[in-house]
Amino acid sequence: MIELNDRFALDGCDPNSYNGIGWVLGRFDRAWGPQRPVFGKIRYMSSRNTARKVAVESYTERYKP
Repeated sequence: MIELNDRFALDGCDPNSYNGIGWVLGRFDRAWGPQRPVFGKIRYMSSRNTARKVAVESYTERYKP
């Protein structure tokens, strides 16, 4: 992964890029909270929390069919 990152990523040798590799492999971001039988062990985000981070209304207006 590091070889591909260094060759093809725009920020290949940047320390943040190496942290990104670690994140992909689960180094810095772990699932938390109770395991849900439907989802298993994942980072759960409710629609309400997602709406706080993303402008859902304007997105749906812009891209609705």
